Amino acid sequence: MRMIRILAFALVTANLLAQTAEDSSKIAEPSASSRLLGTWRLVSAGNISKDGKFEPFAEYGPHPIGYLMYDVTGHMCVSLANPNHPRWANPEKPTDAEKLVSYRVMYAYCGTYEVREKENRVMHRPEMASWPHYVGTDQSRPYRFEGNRLILSDHETAPDGQPSAYQITWERVEKK
Repeated sequence: MRMIRILAFALVTANLLAQTAEDSSKIAEPSASSRLLGTWRLVSAGNISKDGKFEPFAEYGPHPIGYLMYDVTGHMCVSLANPNHPRWANPEKPTDAEKLVSYRVMYAYCGTYEVREKENRVMHRPEMASWPHYVGTDQSRPYRFEGNRLILSDHETAPDGQPSAYQITWERVEKK
């Protein structure tokens, strides 16, 4: 009788261990929606030439700064800037030319977002933007994750009508 109890206990224990191992293997990777949440620091932003070479956006320079933020309420903000643009000679009264340079080297918009995981796209819906024609539009951003980096890239038509490819790379900001 004692041997039967030991054997039954061993079988039940083995079954529980097998179920636990099976259940732990079913733990899914976090959803893209949850992986997007938080603050991302700009690493690079530019076009990909036809020969595959990365060319930084001229207006932001080779070492741009910026942030991309997604929150749990479905809101987002993004900014990109050239850290080396000239300061205004008189901060109290910038000239029109100085304002124009500042406008050219800094871009931002904020609004809501929607993640379309099956398409690997996040839709940005700006409610305010440096470029007024963005307000009220859907800005589709194909995404992929590489470690702690978020890469937004796509093909689009440039203002001159030429097709172009862009890539903007962000790195997750970790709490210090």
